[in-house]
Amino acid sequence: MFSVIYLCYNKIMNINKQKILKYFIYGLEILAVLILLYLLLFPFYPWLVYKFKYEDKVEFVPYESSNATTSLEAHKRVINSVLPSIDYDVSPNRLIIPKIGVNAPIVESDNEQQGLSMGAWRVPDSSTPDQGGNTVITGHRFKYLPPHNVTFYSFDKLEKGDLVTVLWNKEEINYHIIETKVVPETEISIMDQTVEPRLTMFTCTPIYSTENRLVVIAEPIEN
Repeated sequence: MFSVIYLCYNKIMNINKQKILKYFIYGLEILAVLILLYLLLFPFYPWLVYKFKYEDKVEFVPYESSNATTSLEAHKRVINSVLPSIDYDVSPNRLIIPKIGVNAPIVESDNEQQGLSMGAWRVPDSSTPDQGGNTVITGHRFKYLPPHNVTFYSFDKLEKGDLVTVLWNKEEINYHIIETKVVPETEISIMDQTVEPRLTMFTCTPIYSTENRLVVIAEPIEN
């Protein structure tokens, strides 16, 4: 009698163990699929945030000399009311590009990786906005960790006439974009000094590749 009960008990336990193992494997498969989807979709997260949170609120007026005042007024309204709040802990100097949701600290560092990990990095051998010449600033195209408003994820959406603001040593300098282009990663002439004041910004293109650089060149707007 006891042997029969024991055999039945073992049979039930084996069935339960098989069910538990089956559900465990099934759970692992679901988890693996979710992780894969996360890795595939997460690179689009910065675009989705800007698309649904900021884009509809952006009042964009392309810059032309004939409508300079109107364009700047719309630009400043976006900075003051739409973009993410400013955190000055990293640096009081800022690079602000409302059209693509960028509000990044301009980091001063001799270490490129350190500078890029904290925000937009000013290339040390380049000029500064208050000195004239060519100020060169670069940034990561994408980072897995937030905040995403410090990356140049949507840099490819910038066009001639878009406005950029630099806060430098408590001075606000507004620029209008005059050119966008793609150059090989080996092209260093974009960092050459210029006689006229200029802001040169660049990042990698395409995303996840360092093969080329997406370059955006802007000139200051005369007050």
